[in-house]
This record gives sequence, structure tokens and C-alpha cells, in this order.
Amino acid sequence: MKIRSLFSIILLILLPAAGLHSQALFQGLNQPINARGWGMGAATCSQFTGASGMLYNPAVISRAPDLWQLNYTSFPLDIASSSAFAVFHTPLKGKFGVLLSYLDYGSFTERDIDGNETGSFNVNDLTFRLSYGLQLTRRLNIGLASGYSHSQLSSLSARALLGTVGIQYYDDASTLSIGISYHNFGTLIEGYANDNESLSPTFIIGVSKKLEHLPMVLSIDGYQAYADEYIAKIGGEFIISDHFFLRWGTSTRRFQIRGQETFRNFFASTSTGAGIYFGSFFIDMAFVGLGDAGVISSFSITQHF
Repeated sequence: MKIRSLFSIILLILLPAAGLHSQALFQGLNQPINARGWGMGAATCSQFTGASGMLYNPAVISRAPDLWQLNYTSFPLDIASSSAFAVFHTPLKGKFGVLLSYLDYGSFTERDIDGNETGSFNVNDLTFRLSYGLQLTRRLNIGLASGYSHSQLSSLSARALLGTVGIQYYDDASTLSIGISYHNFGTLIEGYANDNESLSPTFIIGVSKKLEHLPMVLSIDGYQAYADEYIAKIGGEFIISDHFFLRWGTSTRRFQIRGQETFRNFFASTSTGAGIYFGSFFIDMAFVGLGDAGVISSFSITQHF
């Protein structure tokens, strides 16, 4: 009962924010890794600026600049995520991306069947992922990511080997970008209850473009969440200047959390963000509304080299 209640709390917080898949394990792999991704409503499958789409589509790495990045995201109920990410060249063709992320669900009080306190336990996810992106032609890129994820819940643990494959079409003249990926397929090494727990890979399609008559990049992602349910995520980035950007995003998931019952809930699953660039450094921040559940806030610092 304790585990089931804990999962209910976690899913209530995380699912509305980014339109995540139904899978309860390894939730951190379904979230944006940086503040730019959160600010644009997680519509990043076709995005390569700052490699914000790397987690959903490794093909975008081939066009991303070499960089290192540190990210921190705070959720309600003291849940927090931190990650370190880098994109770099090697003597081989293409580019590599390395991601190390840690999602901490916090500390919980453990009680026996009579309600007596017996101690406390921690819940967390740790993930390492290596990605590779290659530019095949002037417009076509491909990518592959593989990694190891470990989830700990008190004395229980779950481990998996997961991967993502993707392709990206990008036309420099029109700035049209189309990304397609098969995200989070793999093998469960160990499950919480048993080794037969199913993983839930996701097929994602994303389209983005810099608008001709408005200084904004518009991005849309779509995927199937359940057998009869499809989710759309949409986000935009206003180019105020070469050094300052404003971002927004939303998701059709907002209608599933009764987003119109109150004024505060009306903005559930809606995100805003900003980016300030100076020299080779980039500072980004974002906020995602969860209605009455609170706010997700994210902060990133990046350096291109």
C-alpha cells in the first residue's frame, strides 16, 4: 500500500507537467533536461538549439554546438532533478552527447500496519546516457542513444537498459525541422515487483520552424500516450534580440487535469521561460504551472566551446 500511494503522488505531480507517458518507472527520462525545454512546453523533438531535444531525439545532436550544461529543476513536495550534460566532437564522424541525471523524490516516513513510525526511506532515479548524432546529408541527420537507469524505492530497486533512435530533417533555407524518434525502448534488468514489468516506449513526431513574419520559433510535438489517447505539446521562443529570448508552452494534457475549474487551474500545464546569453555563457530559466498542485521551476547554465 505504501508503494502504491507513493506512485500516485509522484504521477499526480509529474504527469500533467510535460504530458508524460503512462510508465511509472524512470520518470526522469520523459522530462526535458534543461530550462529551455521546460519553457517551450517540452516540444523539443525537432529542436537542436542548445541540444534541448537530445533526450527525445538524439539525431539533433549532430547540429548542436559543442557545450557543457548544468540543470536543476524543482517540483512540489520537495521533488528535485539535477543533471550534467555535454556535447562534443571526437576524431570519429558525428557528435557525442553524455548525460548524467538524478531525480530525487525526497525522504518518506515509514510506518507499520498499526501506524507506528519505523524509520524513513528515500526514493530516487539515477540515469547515465550516451548519445551519438551523425549528419548524413545536408538536410538529414540520424541518432542513437543508449543508457543505464537505476530507480531506488526503500529496499526495492529497478534497473533497465534503455535506448532511443531518431532522425531529423532540417532545411537551412526555410528553417523547417522535422524530428521522428522511438523513445525509451529497452530491457528491464530488475523490476520493483518482478522482472516482467513492462517498459513503455513512445513514438514521437515533432515539427518546428522559425516564422517568416514574426521573430519566433514555433515547435509542436505529438505522440500516443495510451491506446486511444494522443498528446500534443506546443511551444514557442520569441527572439527579442541576439542575447535575450522569451518562451512559452502548453499541452493538451491540461484538459485531463480539469484545467478550467478555477482561474489558477486554467493555466495548468502552461509554461513560461526566458534566456539571457552573454559571451559564450547562456542562462535559462522556466516555470510550469500545475494549477493547485504548485509550480515547477527550472534553471540551466550552459557554455559553448
